[in-house]
Amino acid sequence: MKTLTGTSLAGMSPTRERVTNDFYATPFNATEAILKREKLFGSILEPAAGQGHISKVLKEFYPYSEIVSTDLVSRDSPFGIDITPNVDFLTYNYKRKFDNIITNPPFKFAKEFILRSLDLANEKVIMFAKIQLLEGQDRLKMWENTPIKTIYVFSKRVNPMRNGSEVDEKGKPWASTMCFAWFVWEHNYEGLPTIEWI
Repeated sequence: MKTLTGTSLAGMSPTRERVTNDFYATPFNATEAILKREKLFGSILEPAAGQGHISKVLKEFYPYSEIVSTDLVSRDSPFGIDITPNVDFLTYNYKRKFDNIITNPPFKFAKEFILRSLDLANEKVIMFAKIQLLEGQDRLKMWENTPIKTIYVFSKRVNPMRNGSEVDEKGKPWASTMCFAWFVWEHNYEGLPTIEWI
């Protein structure tokens, strides 16, 4: 009988090590799905841009908006996205605020990214994360005290791309057993959060 390890349950190979700095790129269609439902006005910051997968779609939807992309690590963007490297989002002084922040944060720092984003954003904060973000006593107070407006749950599996590659080491598309969602906060929103499926 095959034994399931934690990595197997998460949809990963048990022999495959976790990616350094949690670089799992967001598929283009996942970003397109949220931007068709949430309109952004004004400046946009992508603080964990990786190779620019989210930023590429942002530029397609908002070609005339100010879009700033930064990341902790220096990576070449195959999409020609200008990404400022060596920027630790949690400590970096941007010396300004942005109207909107959208990103796929390292999951282990998701709470910190959310709280930091709410401080830096004037309007919306949009995060791509595993649905397990809803769990945990440590995050309970965050949910109770932040203006979470909508959680968009993917009805089909989304397959984040390990190290930005569309295929695994065997040349096959990534397959995940995890459920992902877009979490949307909006300043001045005071109602209960809603759940929608995309």
